[in-house]
This record gives sequence, C-alpha cells and structure tokens, in this order.
Amino acid sequence: MTVKNRIIVFILMLIIMLIILPVLSSIFTEFLEVYSFNLPLVPENFIINKVKDIQTYFDFFSKTYPANILGWGVVGIFIIFFIFGTARLKIQNKYTQMEEYGSHGTARFQTPREIKNNYFKDKMGWFLGSNLPDLKYSVGMSGAYHHIESSLNMQTLVFGSPGSFKTTSVVLPNIFNIPYMYKYQEEKADLIITDPKSEIYSITAKYLKDNNYDVHVLDFINLMYGDSLNPIEYISSDKELMEIAEGYISSIADSSNITFSSDSFWEQSEGQLLGALIGFIKKVYPASQQTFREVLGILTSENVRNPKKAVNFFNKYKIKGSPLQLWKNFLLSEDKVRANILIGLATKLKLFSISGIENITSSTTVDIKKFGAKKERPIALFILMPDKDRTFSPIINSVVTAILNQLYKTANDYGNILYSPTFLILEEMANIGKIPDIEVMLGTMRSRRIYPMLIWQSLPQMKNRYKDCWEDILSMCDTHLYLGINDDFTAQYCSRFLGNTTIKIQGTSKNTGSFLESTRQSESLNYNMRNLMLPDECKRLCQGRLILNQRSFYPSLLYKVQYRYWEKKVRICDLSNVKDLPEIKSA
Repeated sequence: MTVKNRIIVFILMLIIMLIILPVLSSIFTEFLEVYSFNLPLVPENFIINKVKDIQTYFDFFSKTYPANILGWGVVGIFIIFFIFGTARLKIQNKYTQMEEYGSHGTARFQTPREIKNNYFKDKMGWFLGSNLPDLKYSVGMSGAYHHIESSLNMQTLVFGSPGSFKTTSVVLPNIFNIPYMYKYQEEKADLIITDPKSEIYSITAKYLKDNNYDVHVLDFINLMYGDSLNPIEYISSDKELMEIAEGYISSIADSSNITFSSDSFWEQSEGQLLGALIGFIKKVYPASQQTFREVLGILTSENVRNPKKAVNFFNKYKIKGSPLQLWKNFLLSEDKVRANILIGLATKLKLFSISGIENITSSTTVDIKKFGAKKERPIALFILMPDKDRTFSPIINSVVTAILNQLYKTANDYGNILYSPTFLILEEMANIGKIPDIEVMLGTMRSRRIYPMLIWQSLPQMKNRYKDCWEDILSMCDTHLYLGINDDFTAQYCSRFLGNTTIKIQGTSKNTGSFLESTRQSESLNYNMRNLMLPDECKRLCQGRLILNQRSFYPSLLYKVQYRYWEKKVRICDLSNVKDLPEIKSA
C-alpha cells in the first residue's frame, strides 16, 4: 500500500475509533456505576441513544474515567504505530549518492560554492560559462573563467556536435574577452583564429579593430580577398622543411575530394620528395620565387622526370644537407616506383595551379614574425576555410604549421617566452588536417605563453586525424569541455573520465495482512559503484549545459552563455563583410 493510501485508511480508522471508543467508554462507565456486576439486559436502543448523545463525546475527552483513559491510550498507540510504521515503510525511489563514504569511488560534481571559488575570481582567462541559466553574453560579464595564471595549463579541448553552440558560447565570447582582459595592461595578446564560413570574422572584426588590433585575413573560401602568406618563406631549418612537407602530404589524406593511395610508403616517399624540392628552391631560387607553384614547376620538369638528368640534378647546383639526402632517397627507388611517386606528388600539388591559391601563397602581406613579438599594436589573424569540404586543408595545414614554428622561434628571441601572449582558437580542427608534432608542442606551449583552444565535433574525429597520438593530446590538455555528444565513443570516454562514485541503494521486503493491513518491512542498505554519469546520460546532456572536466578538480556542470549576435539589442559591434577587404594581388 502506498503512503497516500495508508494516510486515507488511517484517517478513516481514526474517525471510526473516535466514534466507537467514547460510546464504549460511556457504556462501560455507566455499567460499573449503575448496574454493578448484575449483568441485566441492556435496554432497547441503549447504544443508539449513546451514539446520538453529544454529551457522550464531551465526557470522553473531559472526564478522567478509567475507561476514558484506556480509550485515550488506544488512540495514542494507534497514532504512534501509524507514524513510525509509515516512516519505516518509506521506500527510496532513487539511489542516494554517497561519495563521502567512498567505498567504490569518490567522484562528484563541484558544488555551487566550489564553482564560485574556483572560477569566479576575475576575467583573466578562457571564458567557460556560467552558474546561472539563460544568460546572454556581454563583454566583461560575471562568469566562470579558467584563469591564465592557474596551476593548470591553458590548453583546452572542446568537443561539441553540430548545433551544440560551439561558436556562440565558446569561440565568440573568448574572442571578445581576450582584448577586454588586457585592456588596462601594458602588454596585449595576439589572436590566431580558424574561421569556417567567415562567420566569426564577420561578427568580431570591428570589435577587434575598435580595440586597436591589426586584423588580417587569409581567405581560403573566396580566394580573392585579404592577405597572402607564403609558408616556405618562414622555413629556416631542415626540421621545419620536413614538417611543412609531411603536414601537407598527411593533410591531403584527409581531403575528401582527392583520390589517391593512402599507403604509408607512398605518403612518406612523396613527403621526402616534396621536402627535397622545397629545400632545392630555398637554396637556388631568389626569395620572390620560393613558392609551392615553383615546386610544382620543378616537379614536372625534365630534370626530375628524366632518370638520367635526375641523377646529377642536385649535384649540378651543389645542393647539400637534408635536401640532398632526401633526393638520394628518392633516386633509390626503381624507375616505375619513382614514376608513381612523381605522379602522386604532382596530383597532390595541383591545388597550386589554381590562380587564387597561387596568389595567396606566392607572397606575404601578414608578417607572422610579429606574433608574440614586441610591436605597437596587437594582431588578429583570421584563417577563413570552407566548412563543406577539405580541399584546401593541406595548404591551411602548411600555414598553421608555419605559424606555430615561427612562434617558437620568436619565443627563442625573448628568452624562450613570447613578449606578447598568443591565443589560438582553432575551430573545426578536423578541417586543418594533422599538424606535425602537435603532441610535442603541447608539452611546451605553456612556458612560451602560447595558449591553444582545439575545437572538435567529436573524439573519433581527433582519433582519426591523430591515430598514434590522440591520447597524448588528451593528456596534454588540462581542460576538457563537452558541449554536446552524439557518438558512443565520446560518451564512453566522457563517462569514464568523470570517474566512479559510491551510491547507497535500499533493498526491501514486506508481509501484508490483518484488519489494518499492517505491513512489516525489512530494510537493507547496500553500497555500490556507479559512473558519475553513464554514457547515455552524457549523450542526453541538456542543450543549455556543458560539462567542464579539469585535472585535479572535481568536474562541473555549467550553463552555456551564448552571444546572440542576431539580436541587435545585445550586439557588441556591427557586422563586417569579407568582400569589403581589398582583393589579393595576382602573383
């Protein structure tokens, strides 16, 4: 019987008792006083008259006859029995979390007070969200921030399926916050942003310009507007040469619009040949001609295609070092194999035959040596890339790789730490391709004041791009944000990463019977282990919430805070248009 039904039965039984007991008490008292123990016949309608007589009930509660006292005791025992019985019969409809007991795990979410203490100190760091629902983002608002001087690094991974508000609740708020948090400081921070669809540039460019930023754009969507950057211009070592070459070739493997063999032998061979040819033009050609377009021209020339001329090609120009060794490795292959390598690399370099790509990569108008360096004004660079395909991923990969390498060289000029902190907000990391040695760089970025935010749609995306080191990348980033999960792999990882907790569960059994449906129940309490959130619960995370998981802290459930740029009343700045930028000069 449910508690509600038991209360109804109790009330009915109590009413019956309060009707019957006064009558019985009155009869018993009168019997003792009048009839002694002579047991005569009870007069007709005697009991009925007693029930109808209101004085019977007044006497029961006002006079201390022995029979009345006995009746009061019966009522009292009945009430006490009900109260204690109902309390004991209360059955748990949900387990109780007992992480403080800790026999099977101590995982739990941070309390509101802990969230306040840990993330509401000031605005110096990544903006994460809020402890209150349904807020609209505004610059400098109170919220949860991962402090830049925290004991944890600033390397942040963001996972969010399409429609989980990655752009409006993470990317845009942080672009607005970075200039704000350095507003009253002598140093300023530089920004590098990958921008699918050019939406981010449109929404934030004017704000950055109003905050004295030099704003630059590499336009891999229209191939017409903004700035240009030649990655080869910034190669200054054999290591960087190979990173640019390998990054380009591996990123081609992720491009869905180009069909080729993905066999590692061919990729490595093509990467070595590309490295050799880049090294060749770096040593032989003038700076204005050190471009990928020239590499493609050499690749299809007679000096490379003709085996007899190829043997003496590098010696003729007195090429030495790594480029010569890479060229010799290419020559070791049989003629047929060499022909396949040449065809494969020519296919991968055909992007540079597109006039727009040639224009963007043949000269440099945005000097990446200024990122992190001492200068008059901070810089923001938007790398626009199409979100519908990955055709230009290899070139974008070369650009990002060149920028990262240059940041380390700039840091070396200032005692291994950048003069100006540099924030990288890399939206749609899958469209950039595999950045060479990213897991190694993540181990040293903090000391250089390079602060990356790597944004993915899912963990399988990252695992697919970084097959051999995705777990290293996860371990190098102290902050993980889960905005929305659609796939099982990410859900399982998130659930496991949140940890196990201890729960208390109730076992019950009961025997029912008798006039009052008296229930005897035995109760047993057991402690079991449970994931703080099961994988299916991670996938059902409320659209307005996010999971924050950081090393050495309990996880937190925060509310997303969107920048609602479509509402003019809360818009921070006017929108910009890429097509208002000057056109790129033809190469």
